[in-house]
Amino acid sequence: MMRLLRCLQRKNPGRFLSNSCGEFRRAKLAGARALCLVFLLVASGLAYAGPKSGSSFGGLSGFRSGSGSVSRGLSSGRSNYGGGSSFVFLPSFGWGYGGWGFGGGMGMVGSLMLVGIVCLGAFMVVRSIRRAANRGNLGYGTDNDEYDDVAASMDRSYIYKIQLGLGRSGRGIQKRLEEFASTGDTSSETGLAELLRQTALELMREKDSIRYGLVEPSGPFSLTNGEAKMNGSAMAERSHFQLERVRGAEGQVRRSEAAATVGKEALEFLVITLLVATRAPLDRMKKVEDRSALEGALSELGGVPASALLGLEVIWTPADPEDSLTETDLMTTYPELRSL
Repeated sequence: MMRLLRCLQRKNPGRFLSNSCGEFRRAKLAGARALCLVFLLVASGLAYAGPKSGSSFGGLSGFRSGSGSVSRGLSSGRSNYGGGSSFVFLPSFGWGYGGWGFGGGMGMVGSLMLVGIVCLGAFMVVRSIRRAANRGNLGYGTDNDEYDDVAASMDRSYIYKIQLGLGRSGRGIQKRLEEFASTGDTSSETGLAELLRQTALELMREKDSIRYGLVEPSGPFSLTNGEAKMNGSAMAERSHFQLERVRGAEGQVRRSEAAATVGKEALEFLVITLLVATRAPLDRMKKVEDRSALEGALSELGGVPASALLGLEVIWTPADPEDSLTETDLMTTYPELRSL
């Protein structure tokens, strides 16, 4: 055989090299096809990994109502001076007509009152200038002057993403969130604020079950850009599951009647995502490194008033009791989550 091979090489070496190169190309092509097949199999496995079901509720009524809700919320609890135009009545003291001439006088009391009124007007002007200069450094507080600052920032929005991974011991929250989606008021700022308060309270009750967390603040945005970011972020989170069991939004509830999803693995984790849009920044909504910081962030979320809330989205997966989400699925689908 070796003699025959050497003979062929001597008689037609070019043809022999051509055949060898052709075989090498075919082997290389076959290897590339095998690698592509392996890649497709792995990609398809990752695409179908993780939970199949999820649910959500929320609304963006604060973006659409504009500044009216803030003005109503602030004016209902105030009886002193507020923003906007003011009418100051300046009384005259001792002035009048006498015969063909014109004359008059002003007593000491009238002079003091006039000086006081002028000082009050100057104070209101200085206060308005300071409020306009400090629009970029606003925060929530407990006194009314800070909520006047919220009214001054009606054209701004701040978006917060809070994502939590709960262990199996917290699976009871699935049912309570589904009740919120089915019965809660998602058509008004007041209803959304109450849903945010209830959700934050439920998460605080399950704080011992929370094993992974993420807080992602962003802003300020204009109202238009803030609403667009809320919609985009909500769509991205809802795309992680294939079946939306319950969706409560804008005062309507949709429920899927598809058969319940049964996972191949046991339910190990539950991921809950909150998207919150506010008119002013939240002080405690920063990176969460431990449970105490997380508890402070949840507490601040529960205290956001309706007049300061623009929008809310609460998304959780799995939604079906027998659906599964393993730790590997969680790390693959939600790589941003950090262990607490």
